Amino acid sequence: MTVTSNLHAVLTGDLVGSSRLSSSQSQRAMELLRTSASIFERCFPGTICGAMDTFRHDSWQLLLNKPEQAFRAALFLRSALKMESDATTKYDTRISIGIGTVEHIAIERISDSRGPSFTLSGKGIDTMKGTFLALSVTMELAEPWSDMRSAVIPLLDCIASDWTPTESRAINAALMGLTQEESASRWVSKKNSTPTRQAIGDSLIRAHWKSVNAVLFHAEKKVLKEKNNTEKQAL
Repeated sequence: MTVTSNLHAVLTGDLVGSSRLSSSQSQRAMELLRTSASIFERCFPGTICGAMDTFRHDSWQLLLNKPEQAFRAALFLRSALKMESDATTKYDTRISIGIGTVEHIAIERISDSRGPSFTLSGKGIDTMKGTFLALSVTMELAEPWSDMRSAVIPLLDCIASDWTPTESRAINAALMGLTQEESASRWVSKKNSTPTRQAIGDSLIRAHWKSVNAVLFHAEKKVLKEKNNTEKQAL
């Protein structure tokens, strides 16, 4: 379907170290990503257009109607994978975020869609070297968003890359807006016990949640302002 020229976000990703994963592990990781995308949509209705598209055995793409949620969604997906890691298997995904307009949406298969945001996201994943999170924006946003690309995103990437499985689980719940009590109640350990509120809080402190949340608030506010300006200009 053809859409009006307003801002969207496209997230393109692939599994980190997929060649070291077995077929069943790779399938499990991709299913975790699809399930997590659905959970994110339930938490933030109207954010995701269609469904996550997966291709090959380790790659995926997601279109967001609400580009301001792109950074939260990226961290949510990474934390969802990282919390399933253990001493022998490490799960993570690289994510290239492209923010721009969309010309055509192939709702049945998002990766067949067209527009600058898709081009930016796709090219971005091909040029990522040694990083797991990147942002590309259209030319008119390049200068005002230079701090986002050169400082905010690298900072979030650095912090998220150090999250342990326990910290990732606490962060994943926090990104959904759950309280520490709610997070503890849904968290059952391998010993069939739930952590205390204090344990959740300690995990969030080690994961620098307070700083991450502040950065997300700043980034979301900035993208939403630009989205509103773009939509006004299109009227």
